[in-house]
Amino acid sequence: MYKRLLLLGDSQTQFGAAPQGWVNLIADKYCRRLDITNRGLSGYNTRWYLERIGDIVPAVPPHHYDLAVLWLGNNDNVGEGSVQHVPQREYSNNLSLIVSKLVDCVGVQPGNLLILTPACVDQVMLDKVFPDSGRSNERMREYADLTLNVARERQCEHADLYSLFSEHAGEGLFTDGLHLNKEGNRLISQVVDKFLSPRIEGILPLPDWKDLSGMKSLEK
Repeated sequence: MYKRLLLLGDSQTQFGAAPQGWVNLIADKYCRRLDITNRGLSGYNTRWYLERIGDIVPAVPPHHYDLAVLWLGNNDNVGEGSVQHVPQREYSNNLSLIVSKLVDCVGVQPGNLLILTPACVDQVMLDKVFPDSGRSNERMREYADLTLNVARERQCEHADLYSLFSEHAGEGLFTDGLHLNKEGNRLISQVVDKFLSPRIEGILPLPDWKDLSGMKSLEK
């Protein structure tokens, strides 16, 4: 009846569950059509995510999902001195293996998997709040390109958030230069909604109360 959506990611996905977060916006719109599982894990990179993928999306007992959104890479691209850093070749391989796990373990087909790239950052704000973060737009762009390459190779749906957020630079989309504010979350929700909308049937799984009560027949 209800289609099931699995969200995988880091803090951008975990924090999306906040009242004005993109996950909540999606949940509100599709509350009677979609069951959503949020597996956003703040601070995680693809290495740690892959190491624990069996706990994140366990294959036993079988868990089936119709749709999935995968958004990682925001931590992998930090400077090489950081414990969160994942080299580019390993990042691409990890991301591809995570896609395989989703297909094999929970039945999400590549055409129903949306992969989001890392977005650009507000460098000025970020350097003020996190002066030693080791993050830069140059590295974000590199990992965004790697993400797109993996998505295309695996024939998954994809969205280039780096380019999208670059188009909206200066509009105040962040709380700290990296994490999203209300407007930034709204922008992500629009991207995810564009992916979901044609895949979610317009008919509600359960009838409207007016159908049950006979109200609609009286309105005709």
